[in-house]
Amino acid sequence: MNEPSALVVDEPTSALDQERGASILALILRLTAEFDTATILVTHDQRLLPLMSSVHSMVDGALSTR
Repeated sequence: MNEPSALVVDEPTSALDQERGASILALILRLTAEFDTATILVTHDQRLLPLMSSVHSMVDGALSTR
């Protein structure tokens, strides 16, 4: 966890209420900026997508970029 080159986060807000989910997402974004790292965030929550610098989707096993 010391100065990671990448963070991998799987469904970080899936079981949380909106307030706590927003807090967790803010923490992830802060750590990404603070450590100048890449973050791979896996989610089904479409509301998070506008906050990401790039978005890749997997549909039927095919990866695409939005």
